Amino acid sequence: MEIGGVTAEITPGLTRIMEYVVSSEDCPRFLAEKGICVISTPRMIALMEENARKLLDEYLPPAYTSVGYHVDIYHKAPALQGSRLTIRATVLEINGRRVKFHVEATMENKTIGEGIHERVIISWEKFKEKIKE
Repeated sequence: MEIGGVTAEITPGLTRIMEYVVSSEDCPRFLAEKGICVISTPRMIALMEENARKLLDEYLPPAYTSVGYHVDIYHKAPALQGSRLTIRATVLEINGRRVKFHVEATMENKTIGEGIHERVIISWEKFKEKIKE
């Protein structure tokens, strides 16, 4: 893939793994008020997106990054405060500036959440200009 005149070696199968420990800040307030602290769906998805972004940032020129475009995620099981999660992002396909990932959160051998996440590669400068409009 060519980005800003530089070839980025982003290919299907490329994977990044991130470890994370669930904290009290990851728990929904309405559950915490009942004494239950499990990672919220939005927080789990945010971690998946962060990991996919970091994967792309490892391969993109400094003038570029990516932004979230689409998520289709299932939250399949609870992860209690203190649980150690493995967050995995794997490139499935590349279509122009769009990159589609399979994302997954696991705890030991149990799938906590999984699905599809798409990101679009952008120029920082063009993004800043667009925001000013």
